[in-house]
Amino acid sequence: MDPQVTTASAVRGQALEQPLTAPLTPFVDALPVPRRLISAEHQGQLTVRIQTAMHRFHRDLPESRIWGYDGTVPGTTIEAERGKPVIVEWRNELEGLLPVVETVASKHADGDGVPVQCLPGLSGGTPDPRAGALSGHTVVHLHGGLTPASYDGWAENLFAPGQPAIFHYPMNQRAALLWYHDHVMGATKFDVYAGLAGLWIIRDDGERQLGLPEGPPFEVPLLIQDRNFNLDDRGRLTGQLVHKTDPDVMEAFAPFTVVNGKVWPILEVRRATYRFRVINGSNARTYRLVLLRDGDAELERATQIGTDHGLLTAPVNLPSDGLVLASAERADLLIDFSDLEPASELMLLNTASAPFDGAAFPAARALEAANLEGLLPFPQVMRFRVIPSPAAVRIIPTVLASDYVPPPLEALADAPRRAIALVERELEGQVNMLTMRELRIVENDDTGPLVTVTNGERITRYRAVAAHFEDVTTFFPMLGEFEVWQLINLTGDTHPIHIHLDPFQILARHPMRYQIPDGGIEDLDITASVVIGRDPNDELSHQIDDNERGLKDTIRVNPNEIVEIAVRFTTYSGRYMYHCHILEHEDRDMMRPFVTMAPELMPFMA
Repeated sequence: MDPQVTTASAVRGQALEQPLTAPLTPFVDALPVPRRLISAEHQGQLTVRIQTAMHRFHRDLPESRIWGYDGTVPGTTIEAERGKPVIVEWRNELEGLLPVVETVASKHADGDGVPVQCLPGLSGGTPDPRAGALSGHTVVHLHGGLTPASYDGWAENLFAPGQPAIFHYPMNQRAALLWYHDHVMGATKFDVYAGLAGLWIIRDDGERQLGLPEGPPFEVPLLIQDRNFNLDDRGRLTGQLVHKTDPDVMEAFAPFTVVNGKVWPILEVRRATYRFRVINGSNARTYRLVLLRDGDAELERATQIGTDHGLLTAPVNLPSDGLVLASAERADLLIDFSDLEPASELMLLNTASAPFDGAAFPAARALEAANLEGLLPFPQVMRFRVIPSPAAVRIIPTVLASDYVPPPLEALADAPRRAIALVERELEGQVNMLTMRELRIVENDDTGPLVTVTNGERITRYRAVAAHFEDVTTFFPMLGEFEVWQLINLTGDTHPIHIHLDPFQILARHPMRYQIPDGGIEDLDITASVVIGRDPNDELSHQIDDNERGLKDTIRVNPNEIVEIAVRFTTYSGRYMYHCHILEHEDRDMMRPFVTMAPELMPFMA
């Protein structure tokens, strides 16, 4: 297989600047569209087989061994109707061991100074025999589903090959794009990387009345992920999946962007408006998506109409730098190709470096986004090519939804407030430990390790009461009652925090500065001083984007930031969890349980 892309890939008269030669040709594979499994056609009774299979990620790659729902990457797209329950029999038919080589390279960069995560192969790393011995235990989480606790995919309720599991999904929720993926304790990063992810779309009549595209060809799901592959003794790509980290970066940021299971695919589109249901399904990578034509950004060609839990109240423009999606975030987009001549081409690029810290990058400079230091050697995502067809103009409704409003201030005034500190603890000779420290307010005369939060003249003192997943449960939200959760980021990276069960709404992004003394982060205790107000070196805007004002289940928490969200659980009592959706963080203990409770039960809780 010969490299076919030079340092500058042609982009209609302008060049995409890349510091490395891409070992695969972009935009030669047609974008696959996953098979649809429509629940109504099966009386709500579905069977999904979890299988070992072979998959070709690119025309010039050998087939890769994968784990997939129904043996495909992505899995079958399940479509359900609001209010019509779905029963899924998940059949674990996985055979053999994990089809992913896990390795930690011995150095961050090779002899030429190129970070090893920008390169294929093991980069001198040794395959981890513990990961290589994983034999296919799994559990399925319907991400975004309003699901009884027993069917939520609790990370420890795994089932082995040969053991079926029957899950009940009520579907009593608004139309939205959800996704289902593996959620096994400590190994989610491997199982999802191996291919265990699929899309789930809920429909309802209210959305249909808007006349939005539904189904092929004008509604297209896009599951965006990043992947890496091994090399043989002659330096040729083998197709074998490689999950590679390094001594400086604990997350896997693979160099090749994969959309619906293909590296850098192309989609032929008619002169019409298309609806793209977009999911960031990567383990760790954040994307900032920019649409280019003839090298110029055309963000105005796209309109966002929905987010994690369905339609926004009104259409919004994309942020001026591009659409930011952290792991597990979704976007419902309309892109208008109706005014373009046949043979016109547009390219979707990613301008977000990794690990992502919220830093801006102008859309006008998208062709310069490649950045080895930022672990972004190849910014390409996919290409669109317009084919001959009559032009069809679609009018976008100005009002999309009216079934939710911002939480009323009076309901939030006396709402319980919960504070969670996002913490990274360095360990000697081990991978860093990521935790979410649940904080409890203490009296002013309390001594010992404390987190103090200063907001003007008001000082609030907290003590950490839980840090690890197996620590005692401290969150018991009451059904039907609003709560305000504060997510305090005491790390240098952006964390996408996902809360299971009901969606939430963002209230504020507060800039803050903090200090942690030497030795201030212990196994449970933490000592930190937090001051609300901008750090002099902080260049982030800390603004809430218009497309974040819908119903969310995953929210980005940037460095030097406290994010406040309004949370209200309405339906099911039981044990759930919240966690960082960077899978390497989640598996390294950045996950905590909570129990939703009916109010009348609380007097009887010990």
